[in-house]
Amino acid sequence: MKDENIHKKIDEAMHSLDNIKKASPRPFLFTRLEARMQKEKNIWEKLASYAARPVIALACICIIIMMNAVVIFSTNNSKNSLVQQNTELAAADEYSQVTTTLYDFENIKP
Repeated sequence: MKDENIHKKIDEAMHSLDNIKKASPRPFLFTRLEARMQKEKNIWEKLASYAARPVIALACICIIIMMNAVVIFSTNNSKNSLVQQNTELAAADEYSQVTTTLYDFENIKP
């Protein structure tokens, strides 16, 4: 019984290949490929193909990371001077009081 089941599966597998045809490309595929290869690239296609190179993309990422690091570390160094300027401005704001007198009233009635 087990042997018959195995032979049956083998026969099914062999008969499944009966109607197979050779794969063929769509008509004019080679002509279309050849025309695309000979087409001149415009400036944007050239730029995109150049920027898509892994070396260029990695270099750009590294430059962006280094620029971010420079900005972060330079703001930490100038933070002390910013705190000092802010305290000076705060002290100047505390002492510049607006004084109003009784003579600065508006005459509402004509």
